Amino acid sequence: MTPEIQASDFAFFPRVFLVGAPRCGTTSISKLLARHPEVCFSRPKELNYFDRLPKDAPGRIQQDYLDRYFAHFDPATHRVVAEGSVSYLYHPEALALIQAIQPEARFIVTVRNPVEMLRSYHFRLLYLLEEDEEDFETAWALQKARARGERIPKRCTDPHRLRYRDVASLGTHVQQLLDLAGRERCHIIVSEDIASDPVATCGRLLRFCGVSDDLTAIPTIRSEDPFPHKFKSRTYRWRWLQRLLYKPPTAILGAVARSEVRRGVRPTGIKQLHKKLARFNWVMRQPPRFPPAFRDQLVREFADEVGKLEAILDRDLSAWKRSHSSA
Repeated sequence: MTPEIQASDFAFFPRVFLVGAPRCGTTSISKLLARHPEVCFSRPKELNYFDRLPKDAPGRIQQDYLDRYFAHFDPATHRVVAEGSVSYLYHPEALALIQAIQPEARFIVTVRNPVEMLRSYHFRLLYLLEEDEEDFETAWALQKARARGERIPKRCTDPHRLRYRDVASLGTHVQQLLDLAGRERCHIIVSEDIASDPVATCGRLLRFCGVSDDLTAIPTIRSEDPFPHKFKSRTYRWRWLQRLLYKPPTAILGAVARSEVRRGVRPTGIKQLHKKLARFNWVMRQPPRFPPAFRDQLVREFADEVGKLEAILDRDLSAWKRSHSSA
């Protein structure tokens, strides 16, 4: 069903959507686009609004909801408005809603060796306190129980994030996106190309977005290596501070909100303090490697998904299907 809200109802509406996949270079891409003088990128990067929008609500309620969405943009005279919510890749109803509202929508998706993606993804969930099982092999074995609503971490806000098999089934999700939006409206980036051939990869990306590919015109971007951030993994120094920053008790949230109102503290000031404390608590560290036998199990598990990507991209990804014994 076509929603009552259309892109023409607003002075602007995002035309480019960076939809995933997680831990595949989307942050690097978003930082590049946000610095481009012709692009207005959402702040923060991931809004996740279209997989939360009350699609069956009256049009007025939907419009009020979207008004809050647009508060995250400052389009001015930018040529292209964009946002980057990796959750959309896993919610076809969100993709369909975006297309219905914005028929000109374009979608960017990045893919990566699913085994390496899962190493980084699980490590990230631990950092965000969405996961409490530090051994990924055990977390992998818990998927069926968690799908039944069992063994969900106390502080997990979205149990779907713990369905690792589905998250890394990139061939299936990319094909679903292509079937919905059409090949000409989708741009697929293999994450390895961001590191191995950044200039050409950047040029193709910018042309797909419909903006200038002159890298010298983008402030603080190096022409020889235009992507500002590449697959950085981190953990935390102190768990108590991490909990305070990312999973604060309700009483603290209420106290902060009352303080802002009473003392006139700007939300931006609270955000800046949060950012400084988060950086203070960072420890840069690579996620642990999987045991060889378990890694080979995952390689076999995702062989068909890699095969789907090979067909979609018309590209040899056999290195992603290589077992530990043959590596």
